[in-house]
Amino acid sequence: MKKLLFAAVALLFLASCGERELNIRAATYNVRYDAAADATNGDSWAERKQAVVKLIRDYDFDIFGTQEANDRQMPEFASMLPEYDYIFHPYGNVERYGHNCITFFKRDKYELLDQGTFWYSETPEVESIGWDANDHRLCHWGKFRDKASGREFFYFNSHLFWRLEVARSMSGGVLVSQVQKIAGESPAIAVGDYNSREESKQVQDILALLNDAYRVSETAPVGPVETDLGGGNFLGPAKARIDFIFTSKDIRVKDYAVIDDKRENGHYPSDHLPIVCSLSIE
Repeated sequence: MKKLLFAAVALLFLASCGERELNIRAATYNVRYDAAADATNGDSWAERKQAVVKLIRDYDFDIFGTQEANDRQMPEFASMLPEYDYIFHPYGNVERYGHNCITFFKRDKYELLDQGTFWYSETPEVESIGWDANDHRLCHWGKFRDKASGREFFYFNSHLFWRLEVARSMSGGVLVSQVQKIAGESPAIAVGDYNSREESKQVQDILALLNDAYRVSETAPVGPVETDLGGGNFLGPAKARIDFIFTSKDIRVKDYAVIDDKRENGHYPSDHLPIVCSLSIE
């Protein structure tokens, strides 16, 4: 019933839009890396992957950023979603990059015009580790053209530091300055796992430039408020809202939902809950 209601709202949203209006079903999803320990309780990637893909299709994501998927997961993940193309950049510790920020987008809807990466550090345009951190964290972005309307927009996908307070607190300012430099006056969407609560300095820095989709949705948000279940916890409940979709001021947020669908065994497909929004650029 929840899926049918959400689909009906999405169809009404599309039907009400003007001919030149750009409408985007944008999402963010930390899909959890392929950790060997997760298999102990039936939560290995092999056991979760079908549920992750089903969720993406059930809620009809047009474009979405994922975080954490490692090199073993990524090719298989992409092959299970042939209707999507994708861009990505790896990140992780000094010895090797173990995770990837991946942005998937529907092949029939969007054309990739440009892409790039910046690092959360004192030198964001150079591959680098910032402040008190011990691993690389980054934002990978894409510039897209909507094939139907010709409208262009930018999509920024980030995974911020976890425990490192200085690095995390400085990252919001980096995102703001880079979005201003890269996107300029163009519509911009910034998604990701920010490992930060709304009241944190880094999120407040971001809100000086961008809107929090949860706060500006034109309809009441659907689903839980919190998105983080805790590392390796697939049972819940979610404990904190640390995943965000931010939008430039020229983007209307028609609806906002945190998806809490579970697998048949009662476990969530990941240790984060995905967010999806219907966005409109006039």
